[in-house]
Amino acid sequence: MPPAALILIGYGDIAARVASRHPARAIYALARKPAPRPPQHAGLWHGLMIDLDAPSPLPELPASAIWLYFAPPPATGVHDTRVAHWLSLMANQPAPRAVIYASTTGVYGDHGGGFITEATPPSPAHDRGRRRLHAEAQFTRWCAARHSPLSVLRITGIYAADRLPIERIKARAPIVCPEQSPWSNRIHAEDLAFIITALIARSEANTPVTGLFNISDNTPRPMSELYLATAAHFGLPPPPCLPFAEILAQASPMAREFLSESKRIDASAIQQALNWQPRYPNLAATLAEMSQSDAPF
Repeated sequence: MPPAALILIGYGDIAARVASRHPARAIYALARKPAPRPPQHAGLWHGLMIDLDAPSPLPELPASAIWLYFAPPPATGVHDTRVAHWLSLMANQPAPRAVIYASTTGVYGDHGGGFITEATPPSPAHDRGRRRLHAEAQFTRWCAARHSPLSVLRITGIYAADRLPIERIKARAPIVCPEQSPWSNRIHAEDLAFIITALIARSEANTPVTGLFNISDNTPRPMSELYLATAAHFGLPPPPCLPFAEILAQASPMAREFLSESKRIDASAIQQALNWQPRYPNLAATLAEMSQSDAPF
């Protein structure tokens, strides 16, 4: 049997990294703009334009495809209407062989720095998390009705060598003083792409890994450390620090949400399910692979 086609709904950095790991695969990349074929991709490539806020019918998609849903929810409201539109479009299409939905640990809300496992009840404190939880519920019902295996990935902050906060550090944007810094969690983009690739392989081997999984490098650290360690590694002055209350008062609405949700994510379940350990187990390991000449500036 030939490898299953991949249908990528939303085509950003992680989707591109996953696509590049499947150079011979038939890939359908759906996005607002035409998705560029990854370098060295030699399989069938279909870049389809779609607006999930006002979708129009799509051509018939291949049967037994694997869906990777990366599209973000709308910017407002408590419902993910984009997922609703997608599933409505797919009502008469072939059922997918498996579905992987990229969600967020924002569904857990704030836990005052406490540890979170998949058994922790969701309690989103902001509409962003409520939209994600609504999306998870929609996929759960839809996939159950069609007997399609579903993997929901509750993902922490994604970073990589080209996704470090260099510009904010150079701009001398203040950070929370380390002793007051909320806890944060992250996953390297390449480790996330590896996890998704492994889930695809397991689905094709008829041993799908289904259910809810927290995704991080399993090394929670204070949020300010990312800025201080990055600045030190590249020889930049450390950003100034301010008390938590002052940073929160001047933060953008999105930044305020992240600052006010302190928790430590336990991601051991995905490691056990895939018998996997991150290539980038922490920020220090990532920076250690980068010389100062590798700085993205």
